[in-house]
Amino acid sequence: MTDESNAPNLTEPRPDRLTRRDILTAGAGVVGLAALALGGGFLSKQIFPQRLVYGFPQTAPSQLATLDPTPACGEQPPTDSYEEGPFYVPDAPLRTDFRQPGHHGQEMIVRGRVLNTSCSPIPNAVLDLWQVNEDGVYDNITYRYRGHQYTREDGTFELRTLVPVPYYFAGLWRAAHIHFKAQGPRTQLLTSQMFFPNDPAGNARDFRFDPNLLVDMRRLSDGSAEAAFNIVLRTA
Repeated sequence: MTDESNAPNLTEPRPDRLTRRDILTAGAGVVGLAALALGGGFLSKQIFPQRLVYGFPQTAPSQLATLDPTPACGEQPPTDSYEEGPFYVPDAPLRTDFRQPGHHGQEMIVRGRVLNTSCSPIPNAVLDLWQVNEDGVYDNITYRYRGHQYTREDGTFELRTLVPVPYYFAGLWRAAHIHFKAQGPRTQLLTSQMFFPNDPAGNARDFRFDPNLLVDMRRLSDGSAEAAFNIVLRTA
């Protein structure tokens, strides 16, 4: 459960007017959306036609922290899908730490498992994640706050990053979120987003907010945050 009394606060952008950055970001987004429309969904259909571009390794990485065993949970509904958005970039580097030297955001670690609908862990699943920086801007050129990783044998993953911030896009409010694509060796591709419970007013303003995609989140004694989120994939 989320401890809202200790949940970190986000600094909300001014809702009354757009900044120059908002206008530039919105303009880039409109161009990206137009490209998607004209290309018939080129990014999702051509770059991710059947499976993620990285393929699957023979061995899973052994650097991630191990979580406590998941209790027996029976049949699980698949994680909700969600739009890719216009700022996906293919070929993100292998990376489990998005933090940048000198950042001014709140640090966070996200841990979870990738499971099938029978609650069995999926090893060697690939996760591609991307988010805005602490100023609410996507980096589409140098791959900051983007990366892919593979789950361990027990299906666990771990991402060290910053708590995402809300932002305006094309004049619309977006709640804080992290984008991700996930696929196991024998599962369907899932494109979705994680949302965060520490800004309920901001979540309520985003008409596309999905409460089923909320992470469990708490604030740690050092001021950083810890979030938990499991991903359930459909079998191909």
